[in-house]
Amino acid sequence: MKTASAAEIAAQFNDYLKASRDQPVLITRNGKPVAILLAVRDKAEAEELVGRRPRSLRSVFAKAHAQIERGEGIPEDEFWRQVKESRRTRRRAPTRGRK
Repeated sequence: MKTASAAEIAAQFNDYLKASRDQPVLITRNGKPVAILLAVRDKAEAEELVGRRPRSLRSVFAKAHAQIERGEGIPEDEFWRQVKESRRTRRRAPTRGRK
């Protein structure tokens, strides 16, 4: 398996897309694995791969839909307020290991 940092992937994305046809590309951030770039032939193959994951995107949507049906959802404007607040909080958080 080929390994590349997120910065390398961003700088040479098309090259890594081509490389993923031959072998998966492990993407790292700060030396830790964060994702795998894996080529697929079509949408059906991609959905099959996602469907194999224990917490697939489909299960996330199903859970969210059930919460909304039970009246446990939040209004759209509140959702976006929380997203913006989360982004502000992450930007302010000190980075570990840096002085």
